[in-house]
Amino acid sequence: MSGFSALWPWLPLLGRGLLVNLGMGALAMALACLFGTLLGAAQLAPSVSVSRPARWLTQLLRNAPWLVVMFFIMQLLPYELAIGTGWPLPAWLKAVLALALPAAGNFAEIVRGGLRAVPLAQWEAATALGYGQRTRLWRVILPQAAWLMLPPSMGLYCVVTMSTPLASLVGVSEGLSVAQQVLAAEARTELLLPVYGLVLLAFFLYIFPISLLARALERRWAGR
Repeated sequence: MSGFSALWPWLPLLGRGLLVNLGMGALAMALACLFGTLLGAAQLAPSVSVSRPARWLTQLLRNAPWLVVMFFIMQLLPYELAIGTGWPLPAWLKAVLALALPAAGNFAEIVRGGLRAVPLAQWEAATALGYGQRTRLWRVILPQAAWLMLPPSMGLYCVVTMSTPLASLVGVSEGLSVAQQVLAAEARTELLLPVYGLVLLAFFLYIFPISLLARALERRWAGR
């Protein structure tokens, strides 16, 4: 109990660090949805010159270790962009891009599976209405597939959010790195379990309800 009472003054700082994790997870997932949607739709393109590279890129991103991608992006991107007087490229933004890449590969597979799950009659009906290939996909098929893609997308978002502490290894000041700073400031070994336990509990309280909701939605759509 004395250990937890010693952490009380540090709670606002730990809370701000965890908010950085949540922000990074949300932004990385948004980028993954944008790029993954294009990549997943490209896999179903009738042109082999489009679908085959899309499949290769998807498999590359899906099977790339997240930590390796993190270090690769950190070394690949510069500290600032040579635009005008120079735009700084902060470490947290690089980390978001690194998390978004493998997530995009996984989301592309979610999109591909969702599009294939739409009944063939819907594709034929859209064609009969005179829609072109691109209009048919974006206005008819993808809105129907979105409901099927929602549960696995929520699960992927949980994975992305749980992966944000990897950014602490490349110098991003987020929840885990703040916890390490608290331990260094207190210099008390008995605080190791309370500090890391608090971070673990915070992630659990955020992730677990989302996973339960995703599971409930999955059972609901499967029952239709």
